[in-house]
Amino acid sequence: MSKGLTQKQLEYFKDKLLAEKQKVLEEMGELQQDNLKQSISDAAGENSRYSYHLGDVASLSYGREFSMGLAERQQKYLEQIDAALARIEDGTYGICKVTGETIDIERLEEVLVAKYSVKGKEILERQKRKEGV
Repeated sequence: MSKGLTQKQLEYFKDKLLAEKQKVLEEMGELQQDNLKQSISDAAGENSRYSYHLGDVASLSYGREFSMGLAERQQKYLEQIDAALARIEDGTYGICKVTGETIDIERLEEVLVAKYSVKGKEILERQKRKEGV
């Protein structure tokens, strides 16, 4: 079992995670403002002067569903960021939950919220396939 990341590396990833969290929160705020503006314009009947084409209605509906799905994914990502920050605090960030080995820095750079090393992820995938058969 490896010793994990250095204090300097943990601080570096904590800063990156906090910056990522701020970015996601700002994106969510913009998304909510856009949805609010759309709801207000609908309530005010601004779109009623146009005759709605079925395609337009479907497009509006799809846009809202897409926004809601996006917000849901961002919420889950925020939870993953918070969990990663908690792992930094308890000293388990950068340690694979399957193998107990240190996760490669390159992987953490790509996936800040990674809980598994590449090897650990492969083990999990094999287990899922066996259970699914």
